[in-house]
Amino acid sequence: MDTPSTGQSSRDGESVDLLFDARHIRQSGIGTYIRTQIPVLEQVLSERGFRLAVLADRNAAPDTREETRVIFADPADARMYSMREQRVWRQALSATHPRVLWVPHYPFPFALMSPRNRDVRFFSTVHDTLHVEGKTLSDQNRAKNAYAWTMLKLSARWAETIFAPSQATARSIAAVAPSAEVVVTPIPVDDVWFSESDSASSPIQRPYVLYVGNIKRHKNLPVLLDAFATISDSVPHTLVIAGGDETLRTLDDRINQLVESLGERVQLTGRLPFDSLRALVTQADLLVMPSLFEGAGLPPLEAMASHTAVLASDIAVLRETCGDGAEYFDPFDSSGLAELVKKYCNDEDARASLSNRGHVHVTRRQAEIVSTVTAEKICSFLSEVPIG
Repeated sequence: MDTPSTGQSSRDGESVDLLFDARHIRQSGIGTYIRTQIPVLEQVLSERGFRLAVLADRNAAPDTREETRVIFADPADARMYSMREQRVWRQALSATHPRVLWVPHYPFPFALMSPRNRDVRFFSTVHDTLHVEGKTLSDQNRAKNAYAWTMLKLSARWAETIFAPSQATARSIAAVAPSAEVVVTPIPVDDVWFSESDSASSPIQRPYVLYVGNIKRHKNLPVLLDAFATISDSVPHTLVIAGGDETLRTLDDRINQLVESLGERVQLTGRLPFDSLRALVTQADLLVMPSLFEGAGLPPLEAMASHTAVLASDIAVLRETCGDGAEYFDPFDSSGLAELVKKYCNDEDARASLSNRGHVHVTRRQAEIVSTVTAEKICSFLSEVPIG
């Protein structure tokens, strides 16, 4: 890997065929996506004779091949959707002169509108359309909603292709931008989830029911808390909420009230080191995914890979992602969810059967994913479009 000075590589001035934005490699969801794409891009582009550069923050640079050019973001640690992020793209385009820029999230780089970048082609990944779905699902105010619409429309207009992680997300994109070319490329589970974890790394003692994710409105956490409150006297389990803000700062006061009413029966872990999160998922009796909206839904697949039984909200995207590997419930019916949680907490045989179904499903899904689709699509474009 290059050891570039801030904002540019030691081979400054050399043009590349593809610049891939990998700055958010440590985030959940998009980070998994980025980590799975980089080695595939390196392999496929190398075989085709194309040059690759990745854009990264200095404190989160990915492991890459020696021939992969690494560009450090300038300014560093720019937040997603910020104007600082726009400056990062402008600097990176100037440093690499790429034929193609691929941004694996939907904000649009305004620098592509500059005459100096008129020959740069654009590919985008849209993981979900939550920010344009309205107040019933999103916590966004009117200004942020308008920003999201603008970004999504621009990305759809300028992108040669938009990659989406599910058919459900592809349909949502088509509703916003009917003319956009959308290619569905499901995200595989990181292989590490299929390996043994160290149970001693789990911060919580068994038995427990687990929720993994943030506490935004579309995650529908109140229905899970309501359900657990209903049956808490009938099961020995604790409800563990992992991955979000451990202080539960939220626009939904009901979450705070429900957590307080359940007392020690609810444990909040906050964000965890990856090894601790893996152990927590593996040691859980159940993982519950009560979402009203998702782009794909990786946590239930990671649980399945860990031999943990999954209860999932009966929405189209989770049906698509989880297949026959999960038990489904109406996300608006806390009493129905309560009965399922009670059943699978108290019936070890039923829980083991559901766990086995999940592991069979995720193993089959993993084998069916063609990991090279995105790289091949971009390489085909590079082969067809003249240089300059």
